[in-house]
Amino acid sequence: MGETPYGAGTDGRPVRGARHRAPHRVGNEGGSESMDRTTAATIAHDVGLAAWFGGAWMGAVGLNGATIEVDDHTQRTRVANAGWFRWAPIAGACLVAHVIGAHLLGRLLPVPGRAAAAPDPRPGHSLRVLRTVLTAAAVLSTAETGLSGQRVVHGGDVPVATAVTPIAATPPAVAAAQRRLRVAQWLVPGFTGALLVVEALQRRGSR
Repeated sequence: MGETPYGAGTDGRPVRGARHRAPHRVGNEGGSESMDRTTAATIAHDVGLAAWFGGAWMGAVGLNGATIEVDDHTQRTRVANAGWFRWAPIAGACLVAHVIGAHLLGRLLPVPGRAAAAPDPRPGHSLRVLRTVLTAAAVLSTAETGLSGQRVVHGGDVPVATAVTPIAATPPAVAAAQRRLRVAQWLVPGFTGALLVVEALQRRGSR
């Protein structure tokens, strides 16, 4: 006797009331959720870094440099500080978004205490070290610009050449803060720009 299909009688006719079971399909909910998290982390990583770099670069070249056009020498730092204070919350959010995104994507080294005792032998380990160093340097440079900027603000309305350049009549404390700020303002776009280059090289190499 030959095999009888499920739901059919011995004569090959369908049996009334027989139920056909649909094949069970395994869903891909876990993969979709993982993909969504990766996409969100990538967006935070890329947009945060781009805004962090672009804002610092524009501030150093455009905002700080343009203060020389203010006629009153005592108002030049006030104009620059007003612009930076408006940008500071956005810059901070971009910094945090990038660092969190980089951590979730595995771009940075693990938190101390969670790292393995032996060095990571994978090829990407060197890039993770470089990314971690550049990110830490960019964060510290950003913090330095904020601290030096606060010192300039606390000096009040004093005569200066630009927001980051003192003159002979500038009080010593403000002049010292301006000199530190003049260096730090270029370090931020320098380190974040280097991160962009590393990211581009890695993505090109992974194609």
